[in-house]
Amino acid sequence: MTFVSRILMALVTALALQLPAHASPFKEGVDYELLPQPGKVEVPGKQEVREFFWYGCPHCFQLEEPLNAWRKTLPADVHFVRTPAPMNNHWVPHAHAYYVAESLGKLDEISDKLFQALHVKKEKVFNQEELAIFFTQFGVTEQDFNKRYNSFSVRTKVRQAEALSKNYRLRGVPALVVNAKYLVKAQQGKAPDAMLPVVQYLLDKERVGAATGLAQ
Repeated sequence: MTFVSRILMALVTALALQLPAHASPFKEGVDYELLPQPGKVEVPGKQEVREFFWYGCPHCFQLEEPLNAWRKTLPADVHFVRTPAPMNNHWVPHAHAYYVAESLGKLDEISDKLFQALHVKKEKVFNQEELAIFFTQFGVTEQDFNKRYNSFSVRTKVRQAEALSKNYRLRGVPALVVNAKYLVKAQQGKAPDAMLPVVQYLLDKERVGAATGLAQ
């Protein structure tokens, strides 16, 4: 470590230690939870924000626009990943649809259209048959959709998403997990985008902690 790096590290440490406890705008157990058993980030060496959602969730739809805008502001050291949470049988088809869209290389386009179909147009697109018809507007035959829907790779990803949902003790969506150890949930009486400042706070907290050796 160079002399300048040591000076900068000392300054960051001093500032972190001088911050009073009441300076934290968000509190553990109120605004976020520390997971009892942290998981693993998808890209080692990077901070991670993982969104858990369901296409049929109105709060997830409300979060979609501000979340996408916020994602564009993230620095290079933050990896953002989405996970369609198959927390019950009714949500499983949408998890399959997410990974089918991913396999087609049309994830962003199809995700947006599916959200719009469900929450703006009020279309009934919930089961495999309805989703197969929905996907035809993207140049996908029902046969190809069903083949991908039932493929080993898609089924494996859905099982992995289900396991993550259980490991992070999700009880609903939308939910955002920071660095596989902090859970931020939508709070009653607050707009879904109120989650984003909490996530940003945790990212900054982790960054300072990593620099000073004080990460929890």
